[in-house]
Amino acid sequence: MSVTVETNPCGSGRPESVFISWLLWQPRGADLAVEALKEVQKLAPFQERDPEIVRLRSLFATLAGQTGKPH
Repeated sequence: MSVTVETNPCGSGRPESVFISWLLWQPRGADLAVEALKEVQKLAPFQERDPEIVRLRSLFATLAGQTGKPH
């Protein structure tokens, strides 16, 4: 028997993958800009800790209409 340690247990964990998963789980008719703004606010306290969180927050901010194109 061997034990495998998953270094990234939540799938790819890439900001784009997380963002797409979030989009797919939104209910039909949801105001995506409003919901994305909620995610921007949730991620705000963590933005200084990890560049991937910064990227994810940027994706949500773009959808919310707070920024231009994501970098």
